Amino acid sequence: MEMLEIIEKINHLNAIKKERELTEEELSELKKYRSMYLENFKGNLRNILNNTKVIDEEGNDITPSKKGNN
Repeated sequence: MEMLEIIEKINHLNAIKKERELTEEELSELKKYRSMYLENFKGNLRNILNNTKVIDEEGNDITPSKKGNN
């Protein structure tokens, strides 16, 4: 599922939550989408960090070695 779709679902359920109390099914769905959002966000951040290089003023690559792909 695309990140925008996940965000739309979360926003929709939060809008309902402002109007009335969510059902157990809706709460479960909201929890699922929030979890999906966080996993997607963490994966994207991990990818960015794994592909980031550190360059000093002289143009040398001084990127620290990676300890693992957690």
